[in-house]
Amino acid sequence: MALPIITIGRSFGSGGRIIGEKVATLLNIPLYDKELVKITAEKSGFHTSVVEQMQQNKPASLLYSLSGSAVEYPLQDQVFYAQSAVIRELAEKGPCVIVGRCADSILEEEHRILKVFIHAPISQRAARARDEYKITSRKPLDYIKYVKKCDKKRKAYYDYFTHRPWGKSEHYHLCIDSSIGLDIVADIIARAAREFPEKV
Repeated sequence: MALPIITIGRSFGSGGRIIGEKVATLLNIPLYDKELVKITAEKSGFHTSVVEQMQQNKPASLLYSLSGSAVEYPLQDQVFYAQSAVIRELAEKGPCVIVGRCADSILEEEHRILKVFIHAPISQRAARARDEYKITSRKPLDYIKYVKKCDKKRKAYYDYFTHRPWGKSEHYHLCIDSSIGLDIVADIIARAAREFPEKV
């Protein structure tokens, strides 16, 4: 039985990217995370820095969106649509792991898709921000504030483009707390992919 496409949504600092890499290795399928920035830039003509920046910015308000040209969408919307087209193209090629980028919503009509959301306690996520993302501060509380700020941006981006709340369990097949161990979580996702039913 063919493997499904695996989408991994994640709260900031939960280790979702690392888990995605592990799952892709276990299943011997492609991983798309930061690579999506480069591919989108190549196919759309947008500079890589623009694609990356538009994914990190909080979406414009509706008022701002309506105040622009009646023909041209805001830049962030254009980048999102360009990246959505790339994600659909990659999904058509076969099983893969896609981290973030609202892929669970973009590929919602896909016949075989395993949707996962990774979360973890705020204290562990703050520690990862300090140790792995090299966020420097002398105050432990600053790391927690940084993680919450990043989560807020991800939520705003996801909610705006998918029209549904970010991280809600009913939108995913698996919601897993990565504090049980990144390898364990990767093994669970890989097993779910291998045993994914023909029809869901």
